[in-house]
Amino acid sequence: MYSPGADAMAGYSSSGGGAPDTDAGQETTLGSAYSPVDYMSITSFPRLPEEDTVPGENTLKSRKDEDNFLSEQETADPDLFLKSARLQRLPSSASDLASHDGTPLRETRRDPLAEDCSCRQDGLTVIITACLTFATGVTIALIVQIYFGDPQIFNQGAVVTDVAHCTSLGFEVLNKQGSSVDAAVVSALCLGIIHPHTSGIGGGGVMLVHDIRRNESRVIDFRETAPSAIREEMLQFNPAQKPGLFVGVPGMLSGLYQAHKLYGRMPWKEVVTMAADVARNGFNVTHDLAEALSNVKDSNVSERFRELFLPDGQPALSGLFMRRLDLATILDAVAARGLSEFYSGNLTQEMVAEVRANGGVLTEEDFSNYSTVLQQPVESLYQGHQVLVAPPPHAGVALITALNVLEGFNITSQVPRNITYHWTAEALKIALAMASGLGDSMFDSSISEVVAEMTSKSQAAMFRQMINDSQASPPEHYASYHSLESGDVASQVMVMGPDDFIVSVMSSLNRPFGSGIVSRSGILLNSQILDFSWPNKTDGPTQANPRNSVQPGKRPLSFLLPTVVRPSLGLCGTYVAVGSSNGDRALSGITQVLLNVLSFRKNLSDSLSYGRLHPQLELNTLQVDLKFTKEDVDYLRLKGHAVQQVAVLSLVEGTRRTNDLIIGVKDPRSSDASAITMSMP
Repeated sequence: MYSPGADAMAGYSSSGGGAPDTDAGQETTLGSAYSPVDYMSITSFPRLPEEDTVPGENTLKSRKDEDNFLSEQETADPDLFLKSARLQRLPSSASDLASHDGTPLRETRRDPLAEDCSCRQDGLTVIITACLTFATGVTIALIVQIYFGDPQIFNQGAVVTDVAHCTSLGFEVLNKQGSSVDAAVVSALCLGIIHPHTSGIGGGGVMLVHDIRRNESRVIDFRETAPSAIREEMLQFNPAQKPGLFVGVPGMLSGLYQAHKLYGRMPWKEVVTMAADVARNGFNVTHDLAEALSNVKDSNVSERFRELFLPDGQPALSGLFMRRLDLATILDAVAARGLSEFYSGNLTQEMVAEVRANGGVLTEEDFSNYSTVLQQPVESLYQGHQVLVAPPPHAGVALITALNVLEGFNITSQVPRNITYHWTAEALKIALAMASGLGDSMFDSSISEVVAEMTSKSQAAMFRQMINDSQASPPEHYASYHSLESGDVASQVMVMGPDDFIVSVMSSLNRPFGSGIVSRSGILLNSQILDFSWPNKTDGPTQANPRNSVQPGKRPLSFLLPTVVRPSLGLCGTYVAVGSSNGDRALSGITQVLLNVLSFRKNLSDSLSYGRLHPQLELNTLQVDLKFTKEDVDYLRLKGHAVQQVAVLSLVEGTRRTNDLIIGVKDPRSSDASAITMSMP
């Protein structure tokens, strides 16, 4: 049986003390399939006059305003090339060169997704002017290089997390030739050690993985599940006196193990041991953790929690050195002997005993029966980009709803941003109202109909017609809605590696420090059952969401929103991975960041810096952060919005890749988050 060492937190405190593998064949596809498209094989990209631009593609012309700052330079936009380039026949002999007149080639159905990405300059002009005598040989050499040579692009990597130490650890994995998923796994485990208020092995999460070369995506859902013995009536009578009732079956280790099994390169033991070393060797308390501890110091938490996090009743100060030898011991055991250490061993018995001592109903069978869910993402097209999100019970489809509504306003870089604030606020009211009716689709077949409605372009057009350009409307003008849980926090990891994979991971304990229940071995347990809906849960007038009612084995509604954007055609173009914390505010934050990147054509740094807004449905107020000017606030109030200004609404982190350039950017609102971008050897 494990017990934490006496120096679990060196310098100021003393110690407070297998899941079955999911087969890939069990995937459930909730996203819509790709529509068949006629592709064209492009052999050269000559510069075209303005009149040759394809009509109706005005929104694509604004690409020339893309990203003009030093650390994120853009190449000529490949999406524009794909839509406007004149196809030309590549000469195969000297005589062909002499008579070459730029006659277009025949259209072909060759799929460019099977080809390497070769975004080159006007190579034909160079060949004609400099290599006329050796045209045939040069042409053959180019063809051989394009079709059989190793690609010489995409040789960079980027890692972004909430903590600089974890970002560096993820990049260390990439430097060791580990996969992007390896880097994401070790970074997520690291965050659970350094930021125990947001995530940890006693919680759960969701990961979205996109393979650029294969154009394949997968969602790995390791959200917590409700215990088999839980009943709705248990939660209706003063459940705060029994915090153990709020604990779901943790899925964190199961999900990360499944992700590594599918996409890992480095041995599982090595990856987990790297995270264990963080707990063993120690780290400095971050500003975010110090603030979270200060907020709970007067709360009714367990004695073991106080011994671990609040020695002498005082929270740790930012910068203080800390060790977690208890977590190092646990991770060492999981690294050496696998998931059985957590899901069917002494650790399981300890967690179950602690939860039941606090009024919960978890059993050892709940742990042994837990399994990660593999699914396909939900996808939708937005202004020439494919947006990928996790399916329900995650609220990613609401992001698609908001973007679909906003797409009809034809927002481009030529439109002043403040003009769009009103449209954005109203679109988010619609999206949040629709999201409040989601739940676990494995328990309610009607959710597939809700998803179809939320991703429908025609339904979005109907919503858009309901928006009054001159006056704000209450949320019920658009749709009925249910109350949403507030106060959720989460950890986020974004990785774009040289292996051409994009990974976005969101993990959480629900509220800060979860349930506050700590096992004897030092595992802090979640409070995810609070994300379910039941009658009389709140004092407000809104009704409980029946699709999100608590049931054994069910996953609750989630605003963990890992998001990936890729070009709608081909490999060349812009890729984005983003995530956000702060519950339903994450939906508002990600929507506005993507609007900045994809519609306003702003670079990622600016897109994360701009001010954000968030509508509160039940209060019918519009929150804006401090980056909104007085003129912006006055403009919104003139439209009838009840504006409330707050310091920070959400933290959004992101990575971006445009052809051969990858960059990671942290939210400037965070004092602890970190992004590392560099060329790989």
